[in-house]
Amino acid sequence: MPFTLTAFQARAFDKGFLAYMFNDFDTALKIWKEKAKLGNATAQANIANLYENGNGVLKNNVLAFLWYSLAAENGSATAEKNRDVIESKMTKSELKQAKELTSLCLNSIYKNCGF
Repeated sequence: MPFTLTAFQARAFDKGFLAYMFNDFDTALKIWKEKAKLGNATAQANIANLYENGNGVLKNNVLAFLWYSLAAENGSATAEKNRDVIESKMTKSELKQAKELTSLCLNSIYKNCGF
């Protein structure tokens, strides 16, 4: 019988998630950014969540939108929904900035994403 993990067990192996659970947001962000550069949608959505809620970073809807957009581009339906919620809270100016940052990041294949 093959060894399988529950979703919770799999997340427990994510050092970023463990750091997050212990409120070590700086470490979580550092770990998730490395994974995000590789196109990991879960890491990208986790970073978005930090910016959305101001955990370890200044609350920033522009950056939350950016990271949720990247995660959505990489297949996360939940991130797409969360991005739409953030969008509804943004000014036109913020939304324009967020879309420009997202485009810049995607077009550079994660090399020009502000990290």
